[in-house]
Amino acid sequence: MWIGYTGATCHMKSSTEGMYDLEKCNNMKIDTANGSTSTVTHIGKYKGNVLCADGETKKIVMKNVKVVPGLVKNLFSLSTVMCNNWDLLT
Repeated sequence: MWIGYTGATCHMKSSTEGMYDLEKCNNMKIDTANGSTSTVTHIGKYKGNVLCADGETKKIVMKNVKVVPGLVKNLFSLSTVMCNNWDLLT
């Protein structure tokens, strides 16, 4: 499950499960909402399904998804997709 979050500057996932085109990250950190710093271990793509308002399911590919072990919820960066002109109302 993914949580849409306007405060996330990138998409983040807790594991590499379901990801592809992975690159290992060295010394990459992110600041979290609670003020702590977390380590990014990988960055890659994730293909998933989105349930649209009309009840249809569409496949999407998220790029530059950061893997942050220990993350409680996967975060879907609403600010990222809005900057990339995604139509979030389909």
